[in-house]
Amino acid sequence: MLNKMFFAKASTGILMLILLAAPQLSYADWGVGIHLGDRGDRRDDGRHFYRYHDHPQFGLRVGFLPEGYLTVRVGSHRYYYYDGLYYNYVGGEYVIVNPPIGAYVSTVPSDFQPVIINGRTYYTNNGIYYILTRHQGYKVVSAPVVYAQPVRVIYGR
Repeated sequence: MLNKMFFAKASTGILMLILLAAPQLSYADWGVGIHLGDRGDRRDDGRHFYRYHDHPQFGLRVGFLPEGYLTVRVGSHRYYYYDGLYYNYVGGEYVIVNPPIGAYVSTVPSDFQPVIINGRTYYTNNGIYYILTRHQGYKVVSAPVVYAQPVRVIYGR
């Protein structure tokens, strides 16, 4: 009887610790490789792919591009874009890469939120920043530097 009560209390305590810690864990703590069931969206042809909302790790290699991808050129480099993810073709596979600075796309994923930094509106999520341009859509830009107003300090009082 004592062992059952101890086990029940210990299990409850461990569960409470997990529930308290879980909101503080980010997707990066879990990684893409840990999953239950399917790894992303499934199509009728049985192929699966990752979406930005799944937050896959850069460097992940896949054998095919998702249906509906766009080709994006930045300088002489070609990238493939789909739902916030950029792919580069390397060694017979497509590798998820950091968004190339200077790339233009027509839309950003819905979970990108507008923020105003130094008077300019950026669309951002997970350290990736876009600005909306007049003619070419959204442009990938470097993370903005936040400028603070200087504070006048009076000494001797």
